Amino acid sequence: MSDFPTVTFQAGQRIFNAGEAADHLYFIQEGTVQLLDAQGQVFVEIADGESFGEQAFLKGGVRGASAQAKTEVSCIQIASEEANQMLSEASPLWVPVFEAL
Repeated sequence: MSDFPTVTFQAGQRIFNAGEAADHLYFIQEGTVQLLDAQGQVFVEIADGESFGEQAFLKGGVRGASAQAKTEVSCIQIASEEANQMLSEASPLWVPVFEAL
């Protein structure tokens, strides 16, 4: 995954908002991210080694939750086009499977 950019978010910084286009997938290298519901309430915290923003695999995907950095966070960021290209290179069957989910 070293070919993908690493992005850093400061504690309290919003990464994305619910309802926005899902254009990137993130893998946390270091730090903690909070996922928030429509009322702004934290419903889960994720940390090192976990991913979020999987809606980026869907054509026309929309964010179902908001994400913000709880601590300083370093993430690998993968654009949706790149994520879909990786899936189709692994096996063309994976793209429609993820879209069906």
